[in-house]
Amino acid sequence: MQRVPKWVGVGMMGLAILAAWQVWSSGQQATPPAAKAKDPAAASREALAANRLEFEIVESYDAKYLGDTPGHMGRGGGLENSRLRVALTDPIYRGDEIVGRATGLKWNRTHGALDIEFDPVDHARVNVGDKVWMALDGNNPPRSSDPQRGRQ
Repeated sequence: MQRVPKWVGVGMMGLAILAAWQVWSSGQQATPPAAKAKDPAAASREALAANRLEFEIVESYDAKYLGDTPGHMGRGGGLENSRLRVALTDPIYRGDEIVGRATGLKWNRTHGALDIEFDPVDHARVNVGDKVWMALDGNNPPRSSDPQRGRQ
């Protein structure tokens, strides 16, 4: 019978210790931090942010077609698993101010992106690069000139 060198035995012992340490350490779970109490205003802001699509203006034009009005185009992404409820004439906001109404919407489901074309309202100044947003759930306040619809 042949003798095994000592270093092989020491190596095997080291591997056994290393394996035992890995099994022991992977079983430990990090303790989650204590849940922070949220104030109602922060919860309201988070709910509003989840309901909106913020996008950047990437194009402005004077008129695309004969008789057309000036307009702007923006692109928003991150909508891969979203079910949109947006429509033409939905308002476009910058902060809390309405700066336009949607005149064209093109949803690219493959890339999870929405191209939004809109006309400015009341000669609102909108610059390329501005961050604007629109509501994604379709619950927009009616325009004052719109007739009241729905249940009476």
